[in-house]
Amino acid sequence: KQGVGEDTRERILRVARELGYETINRGDQEEEDIVLRFLKISRHGHTVNPSHNNFIDAYVEGITTASAEHSAVMEMENYAADVPLETITNKIYDSPQISGYLILGTELSEEDIQEFLKTGKNIVFLDTYIDYIEADFVDMNNTDAVHKVIRHFTDCGHSSIGLIKSSVNTRNFYLREKAYYQAMEKAGLIVSEDFIFDVDSTFDNAHDDFKSLIDSGKELPTAFFAINDIIAMGCMKALKEKGLSVPDQVSIAGFDNLPMAGMVTPSLTSIDVSKKEIGRTAVEMLVMKTRRKEALPPRKTQIGGRLIKRESVKRLI
Repeated sequence: KQGVGEDTRERILRVARELGYETINRGDQEEEDIVLRFLKISRHGHTVNPSHNNFIDAYVEGITTASAEHSAVMEMENYAADVPLETITNKIYDSPQISGYLILGTELSEEDIQEFLKTGKNIVFLDTYIDYIEADFVDMNNTDAVHKVIRHFTDCGHSSIGLIKSSVNTRNFYLREKAYYQAMEKAGLIVSEDFIFDVDSTFDNAHDDFKSLIDSGKELPTAFFAINDIIAMGCMKALKEKGLSVPDQVSIAGFDNLPMAGMVTPSLTSIDVSKKEIGRTAVEMLVMKTRRKEALPPRKTQIGGRLIKRESVKRLI
C-alpha cells in the first residue's frame, strides 16, 4: 500500500517469495489502493462534543464502509479545540503519503476552510456547505428539512411558529435559520421577531438561557422549531420546570434525530439526517478526486433527510 517505506516493502516481498507466494504486478490491477485520512476537528466544542458522538459515529460508519468498497485505506485523526489550525495544516504538508483528506467541517469557519484549501491537497468537506467557495462539500439538505418541519406544523394547525436558534458559529445553524424564514414565507405566515429566541447550543446552557427568557415574560408561540435536538431538549426541560406543558401548551421540533429524541418525554419530533449516506458520498467524491489525473470542477452535494413525527407536536385541527 501507499505509505509503506521502500525498505519495508522489499523485506515483505522477499519473505513472500521465500514462502512461495507470487508477487502481484500492480500494473495488472485496475485500481491501486490509496491512503485517505479523516479529520474530526473541534474548533469551539459547542457542537463537536460528546453529545453528538452518535451523530459523528454514523458518519464514520458510512465512511468506513465506502472506503472498503473502493479499496481505500482510511485513517482517522481527532483534534480538540485547543489544537491550533496551523498545527493541523502543517501535518497535512508533512504527510505526502496521504492521497486525500475528508474533513469534518461542522465547526469550521469560512477562513478555516480557505486555510485547508491552501495546502493544495485533495479535500472533501462534510457536514458543512458553502456554495460560493470553490471546494467539494457534502452536507445534509438543511433547507428541504426545515421546510418539512414548518409544513408539519401548519398541517397540524399551527400558524404562530417561533425559532429557537443559536449564535454559535456553524454553517448548518446559519442555513437552518435562513430556511426557517424562507419556509415561513412559503407558508404565507408572518415571522414575529418576538418569537425568535437565541440560546447557547449546549444542553445545560440552552436550558438556562431559555428559562431566563421565559422568566423575562416573553410571549410564547404555539410551536417552536429548535435548530437542533440538544437545544430542543434543553428548552423542553426549561418549559417543564416553568409548568408549561409540551405539547399541550407549546409544541416543539428539533433537528438531527439523536437517540435521546425518542427517549425523552414527550418524544421529540425531529429531522433524521442521512448520516451514513453523507459519509459514503464524501468518500466516493474523494476517491474520484484522487484517482482522476485531470482536475475536477468543485462538487457540492446535499442529501435529504426524513421528518420523524413524534409526540412533541400537538395537532390543533
